[in-house]
Amino acid sequence: MQILNIATSLLASILLILLTIFVLIKDWRDQVHRYYAFVSMSAFGILITMFLAYVYPSSQYLTQINRFSQMSTTLLFSSILTMSLVFPKGVKKIPILYTLLILLPAFAISFVTAFTDLTITRAYFENGSIVRDYRPGYTAYMVVAFIYLLLGTANFIRKYFKTDVEVYRLQIQYVFIITSTAIILAAICSIIMPKFFNYSELYVFGASIAAFLGVGSFFYSVVTSNLMDITTVLHKTAMHLTLSAIIIAPVYGIVRVYSMKWGYFTNIPTLIYAGIIAILFVLFYIYIQPIIDRLFKRKQYEFENVLNNFLQRVEGIKDFRSVIQQITDTLNDALFLNTAYFVMLNDEEKKYELYYLKGDDTDIDSIDRYSVIIEWFMQNHRIIDIDRVYIDDKSFGEIREYVVDFFINNSIKVILPIYHDGRVLGLFCLGAKNNLSSFKTNELERLQYFQRESNIIISNAYLYEESKREQIISRAVGLSSDILSRAVPVSLPSLRGIKIGAFYIPSHREGMDYFDFIEPSNNGLGVIATGISGVGVGSAIYSVILRSAFHSCMAEAHSTFTVMRSLNNVLYEYSGGKGKFVTAYYYYYDVESRRLMYTNAGFSPLEIFGIERGDFNSCDTEGIPLGYEKGTTFGMGRISLIRGDIGVLYSRALVESLNQRGERFELAQLRGIIKENRRSTPTEIVEIIKERFASFMRFSPLKSDVVVIVLKIM
Repeated sequence: MQILNIATSLLASILLILLTIFVLIKDWRDQVHRYYAFVSMSAFGILITMFLAYVYPSSQYLTQINRFSQMSTTLLFSSILTMSLVFPKGVKKIPILYTLLILLPAFAISFVTAFTDLTITRAYFENGSIVRDYRPGYTAYMVVAFIYLLLGTANFIRKYFKTDVEVYRLQIQYVFIITSTAIILAAICSIIMPKFFNYSELYVFGASIAAFLGVGSFFYSVVTSNLMDITTVLHKTAMHLTLSAIIIAPVYGIVRVYSMKWGYFTNIPTLIYAGIIAILFVLFYIYIQPIIDRLFKRKQYEFENVLNNFLQRVEGIKDFRSVIQQITDTLNDALFLNTAYFVMLNDEEKKYELYYLKGDDTDIDSIDRYSVIIEWFMQNHRIIDIDRVYIDDKSFGEIREYVVDFFINNSIKVILPIYHDGRVLGLFCLGAKNNLSSFKTNELERLQYFQRESNIIISNAYLYEESKREQIISRAVGLSSDILSRAVPVSLPSLRGIKIGAFYIPSHREGMDYFDFIEPSNNGLGVIATGISGVGVGSAIYSVILRSAFHSCMAEAHSTFTVMRSLNNVLYEYSGGKGKFVTAYYYYYDVESRRLMYTNAGFSPLEIFGIERGDFNSCDTEGIPLGYEKGTTFGMGRISLIRGDIGVLYSRALVESLNQRGERFELAQLRGIIKENRRSTPTEIVEIIKERFASFMRFSPLKSDVVVIVLKIM
């Protein structure tokens, strides 16, 4: 057993230190991560001292090593209590002072066990087993340690029955069962059996196995965003049992050779045997585990094939409703869901309403267009699963209660957002699985990929539907070309202290977006850029209305929020709040003060490159699009500029249109061009951007019109 004790304690020590480092690197600011590190390092203290004791059985420091092992045991059991105070994620944080007060008795008993002979007077090996001469203080040490363990266990149980949050209950249940089993195993093998039965053969082995189980279960629940359901438990258990069966043969052979002391092997030190076993474990998990893992992930690959084959089959379909139905049906069937449905924006009602449902009937609440959940998707183009809502404090800390209620009230487990023309067109809502298991991490990853690819197909189908409503695109654009010719500026402004460059690429033969300039005096310049959804005469009329309203704001040009409010009210009066989706950005530059005021209404933020600091600043006020709510108030930002500063205003189509390889001309590329050409004129800069963008897109269609306006302080 000695060689097995050395090997397992070495492996467990390496595992614990690696897990601690990983969790702290992942997010050391998170309180749960820090408390987990305390648990892990306490367990590390136990295993490393056990390892040293068996590697150096004749050391003069053996007694002190054993005392440090007792100290680490006390700290581990007390850390279980403190961990129960902050786990699972999302519960209320506790002040560090409270933690220190709770740990004070543990620190005191740890000091006594480590630096006095009140618990043991001597530790030594006899017939290959460790023996200790106990003092009455050892019983007191055990009592204190077990009190901490019992209190931690009781607190986990209290939380389990007190919380109504399903995910928290699953986390506690999973960790509690495995960790409790692990600690009981360690206590029996390393404390009770040596003390009361004088049996130390499993002294290290029990603690090592407990470390694998207990700390590993905490690790999984602390760092992952998808809870381990029963099917995943079975998968992992079966996979690791298979791995263990494969590994056990060579390990048994090495232990057998060591015990038989055959020939040359008699002279090999025990530490070498332990090292060989540890290396075998590492090599098997590196090279054998992936092969076995692929066998156990067959269903995952089947799910991937279903999604990939479907994307190829549906790519050419133009009928929007048919695309939505087939996607909903495919997701429902491939994932074995109780229900799946799609909610879509109703412009007239200004709500997202049920469009298509597959599976069980579900009471579905309509979603307001400006609700928290829609705002989140506008800022984060990612899918959401219910587990992530509970544990992601950065994304959902302030809005968690609302989002959780939304998921629960609508029987949702995962949401896939769909975008079109800069807005959330609709949401694919996936319900629970037939077997009640959770969505696994690999499934969520595939769904994120599926969402991106299907979004392109859906957006194209929706655009085709829009074009049918406007008749044929080319005819509609032809009818509006005369209107459009009066809705774009014929020349760029020329003003001292500031230079302007701009270009405009329509997505069809003629564009629909509008941009313009006003000069109320020789000391100021107002610049506006808008994004107007759709094509045809209807969209073109919006450009004309905006131009007329914009030029009527000459007197208030310096007050950007006033100008934006006026434009909003004009569009609302025209459409009754049910018109086109119009985003806008307006800024005014004062030559004398070199200050730039700005207001945004759903457009891309103005990017300012500061020549002194050599970096960018995004100027945004996060206003809603124009024309939906009368009397909407808009914010106004201010920024001081100096000579050499450069600003670029661009429509979303510049960074969201996909080329033939499915790549986007991202903001980082645009910023790179500005930075590389900071000494060039605005006219030269826009020509470079235009050439790079055209080369990037080649023959790929644009998502919508592209507008780019560059300013430079001279």
